[in-house]
Amino acid sequence: DVVETQEHYKSRWRSIWIMYLTMFLSSVGFSIVIMSVWPYLQKVDPTADASFLGWIIASYSIGQMVASPLFGVWSNYRPRREPLVVSTAISVAANCLYAYVHVPHSHNKYYMLTARALVGFGAGNVAVVRSYIAGATSLTERTSAMANTSACQAVGFILGPVFQTCFTLIGEEGVTWKLVNLQLNMYTAPVLFGALLGVINIILIFAIFREHRVDDMGRQCKSINSEGEESGVLDQDAEGNVDHVAVVAINLLFFVILFVFAVFET
Repeated sequence: DVVETQEHYKSRWRSIWIMYLTMFLSSVGFSIVIMSVWPYLQKVDPTADASFLGWIIASYSIGQMVASPLFGVWSNYRPRREPLVVSTAISVAANCLYAYVHVPHSHNKYYMLTARALVGFGAGNVAVVRSYIAGATSLTERTSAMANTSACQAVGFILGPVFQTCFTLIGEEGVTWKLVNLQLNMYTAPVLFGALLGVINIILIFAIFREHRVDDMGRQCKSINSEGEESGVLDQDAEGNVDHVAVVAINLLFFVILFVFAVFET
């Protein structure tokens, strides 16, 4: 039996690929400046010490920790396009702020801290990404789709420093665009590149992303997040019983993995 039309299948997987891209860009946003934060911090604010560097690195994760449940609740009751676009726009604006932290005459390190915290806040959309993919895949598709999501996240972590390395060719001085007081150098070019990717991501979300929800058999079903549809509480029997012990265990394991990774990167 045909459980969905070919057109619906293609649209559903195009939307999932957009979520892969969003996950990739969220990871790039973390690692693309990881090698240059310390020298850039010393350049814009010599009063900053190594302890403050730790707070700047941690601010990304703190922002993401705060934003994830907020965007998750938002996506439960509204079309997921809304939190996805807003979160990505926040990341774009924060990257632009990071490129201008040299402009103030004092307290530059706090502007950098704010910029990285906002980039992390925008990266809180990973909760929305994972929930969408879980709901838009059948039981046979879900494991591979979630694995691909994690793979995109890992590739983003890997390629971020590679992008940074490529931008070192610009040099520490780079060029200055006096009209907008922008210094384009090895420290600012990576975040501006990330901002450009974020703009492209927003365009793709508007142009390609569509709300889809399928059951475990792959049959199309009504989504509470679709525009024009009333949101409501999902039927507990339809969703099945949740193994809370397993959920907590997986969350703790995920915490340990990211904890080790973040310490290693720092």
